[in-house]
Amino acid sequence: MSSGGVPSGAGSPRARAGVLLGGLAAAGLAWGWFEAGWPRLERIELELAELPTELDGLRIAHLSDFHLGVPSRARRASELAVAWVEETRPDLVAVTGDLLTRSRGAPLLHRLIDRLSAVAPTFLILGNHDFAISRDPFADRSPPLDFSPARLLSDEGTTLEVRGRTLYIAGADPRSRWSRWRPQPEQLAVPRAESDLSILLLHYPRLVDHIPRGAFDLVLAGHMHGGQINLPYPGGKLHLAHLGARFTRGVYRLPATTMHVSAGLGTTFVPFRFAARPEATELVLTRFAISRTAD
Repeated sequence: MSSGGVPSGAGSPRARAGVLLGGLAAAGLAWGWFEAGWPRLERIELELAELPTELDGLRIAHLSDFHLGVPSRARRASELAVAWVEETRPDLVAVTGDLLTRSRGAPLLHRLIDRLSAVAPTFLILGNHDFAISRDPFADRSPPLDFSPARLLSDEGTTLEVRGRTLYIAGADPRSRWSRWRPQPEQLAVPRAESDLSILLLHYPRLVDHIPRGAFDLVLAGHMHGGQINLPYPGGKLHLAHLGARFTRGVYRLPATTMHVSAGLGTTFVPFRFAARPEATELVLTRFAISRTAD
């Protein structure tokens, strides 16, 4: 002890380094908590081959991965995203799974879906967390949910008339990934003569590799959270939770189709995001556009 009663090592380089590291860790966690409630709300012009002239300019709001029901910033991000959709008033709304992490989030989820349905025809699929198929210890299986007038698609498709053209939209159940007895996403397609525009809602983006060329004009997916916890470096990001993932966020031009992967609005395991802001996206379909590339 020094004569003043302060431990002799309190001002040592090691102690100062410990204080510095502790401060940096606290600042990092604070930023991760803030970022998880700071959604990116953006519009992307998306060129599609053979898009009918009547559907030029069709606007689709793509939301995903609410993960409601656990303490997190997902509620704030989701409410801001839904308010933005109410303001922009798209032609269609698509939500690509992982609606709940715990069933206690169901009342809020219903309110959000009701608000979306009041804006435009709304279509949803479930994700793996809705079935508690996850390593996330906080996940429980969602109860049966009725989203009417929104349409929950589970290994099925439906048609609707938009601007005098036929639009076909299908939704894959996430359990098809593990079961060969369930319809596979590629089996949900209809012949080209039966639709002027075909869209597939797919929770797992990597399943796009099984889709034949021309089966769907557009695939909308989620699940990846943009990596959720990323380490930026010059020219890119290291997705710590998905080191080998090919599809994490953005628009992907593939031989078989065009896919948009949403970074989603909630979080899993930890309530933080780093270099992976939550997002809601308005996709503007057009015959003449330049779209943002994926990151």
